Amino acid sequence: MAENQIGDAGDRAFEQIRQQQETRNEIIINYLQMLHFGVVLVANLLTHVLPVAPYRAGVLLLGFLATSLFARFVIFFYLRSKPAYSRWRKYLISAFDLVIFTASPLLLARQDAYPWLFLSVFSVCIYTMLIVLAGLRYSRQVVVFNGVATALLHASLFALPTEAGYRLPVLVVGLLTLGITTLCIAYCVESLIRIHREAAIKEQLARFLPPELVEQVSRQPDLLDRTTQRREATVIFTDIRGFTRFSEQLPAEQVVEFLNAFLEEMTSAIMDHQGMLDKYIGDAVMGVFGVPVIHGDHPQRALKAAIDMRERLHALNHKLEQQGLPALSIGIGLHTGELLIGAIGSTRRLDYTVIGDTVNVASRIEGMTRSYPVEILLSDSTRAAIADDVTLHEIATVTVKNRDEPITIWSPDPPVDKN
Repeated sequence: MAENQIGDAGDRAFEQIRQQQETRNEIIINYLQMLHFGVVLVANLLTHVLPVAPYRAGVLLLGFLATSLFARFVIFFYLRSKPAYSRWRKYLISAFDLVIFTASPLLLARQDAYPWLFLSVFSVCIYTMLIVLAGLRYSRQVVVFNGVATALLHASLFALPTEAGYRLPVLVVGLLTLGITTLCIAYCVESLIRIHREAAIKEQLARFLPPELVEQVSRQPDLLDRTTQRREATVIFTDIRGFTRFSEQLPAEQVVEFLNAFLEEMTSAIMDHQGMLDKYIGDAVMGVFGVPVIHGDHPQRALKAAIDMRERLHALNHKLEQQGLPALSIGIGLHTGELLIGAIGSTRRLDYTVIGDTVNVASRIEGMTRSYPVEILLSDSTRAAIADDVTLHEIATVTVKNRDEPITIWSPDPPVDKN
């Protein structure tokens, strides 16, 4: 579907951002692990100082904790020196964590001071922490990898000799805890990624569709087909007359400020009437009515948008006059006909746009507003599709470049010389 095509560029950008965030989060995970080993090491050292400690840490365990903390420092400096994304790095570091944290309860078991039940609960807590931290890598696969591995490692603890009375219940509770944690974290990661991708696609669609059409396209993605398709629609072009001369009178910053205000008003006029903003061409604006959502009254919507554009320009001109600047006028051209719509472009950049003779004719008609004392011109095909209660005035019969047959152009305003 074309929504997927339009979203391809957004997906690539999102994946790049996700990878960058994953790399940063790997450092955060390493910080947390360093903190974990540091606190546990200090706590075990205190068992040799505080007489209230029930169990004393063995030399082997202290050495293991110190070595693990040192290994974490090595990983930290590696991550800082190799910031480039690596697909397999998260799996390797996860495997390292699994080995380290599985060795901890095994070393405690060698001291024969800790009950087997305590070691089992301890391992479940440690493994749950690893699954939660895996969620910071924004990868459902890594979360599942940690979940499956921790479940197998937890089950392996039952090879240790213990009382047979509570072996099975403890195993079941531990596996359920790890399984539910894995499913929840994996679901949260997948949901977060999906939400961000949908938001990115909606943000792209919102650049040329009004909000209500964005929601409709999101609910009905088939409206944007993967292949180009033919459809009847109405194209509207608007352009500022004498903008070059106007821009020469003002500083560049003020010109940009006015142009942004103008484009904002013209875009709002298109979207307020359920049209699609196709593109900006300098100070010109191109819009389309009838795509991607089909409206049977797209010619009427386009004409209403054209009249709205003119009224919005009058408001802008009032502000210009207050600043002592000359008022501006625009030319608006409309044409209804068949055109091709679809996602067009390269794999690196796609635009959902329309092409065809209808676009060219609409642009030519807009250019004709310079030759006639009206601001809005529409073709006879647009006029024929508009309801009879709209009064239109015939302006002229003209020949359009690259077309053999002449067309009649119309306007909602009588041809009165503005001067």
